[in-house]
Amino acid sequence: MAMAMPTKWLNSVFIFLMIISLFFLIHFLSPAQAASKLVEGVCDETNNYSFCIQALESDPKTQAAKNYMDLAVIALNLGISNSTATRSYIARLYKNPKKKRDHRKKSALKSCLWGYDGAVLSFRSALMELKEDPLTANYDAKVAGDGAVYCSSFMASARIKDSSISDGNRFASSLSFIAFVITNHLE
Repeated sequence: MAMAMPTKWLNSVFIFLMIISLFFLIHFLSPAQAASKLVEGVCDETNNYSFCIQALESDPKTQAAKNYMDLAVIALNLGISNSTATRSYIARLYKNPKKKRDHRKKSALKSCLWGYDGAVLSFRSALMELKEDPLTANYDAKVAGDGAVYCSSFMASARIKDSSISDGNRFASSLSFIAFVITNHLE
């Protein structure tokens, strides 16, 4: 009978530790699962689910996102980063003295620079307006992609084929729409 008591006690301790372990496991997994559901819900509303998932998950902060505001900051920062990089690439092509460009191509690149100036400005404006004026942030997030759309048209008209610019245009446009979807949920 003396042996039964320590076994019962050990079983009780074991069950107690299991309950505590499960509590901590659930507690620590919940934020990541909540962020994942938040991202999936947003991406379901976009026109390119897989790009949306890849883009948002490319930022490690996404796993800690608790709400639409957190996710909006991430998406807008991705838009700023992408648009700034694409603009810098276009600026290098535009200023490159080694290659002669006809007037049409130079004009297209200059128009793309103008479009990306607007894109970067719109992404930044949306980021600054998130808390005080979500409706304006939503508008700015949406129009941030216009510069990339215009750039695509200018490039096509000038018959310039550059995969880096094309990719930048697609990304900026998609990130603009993702940010628009997210900021649509803000109050």
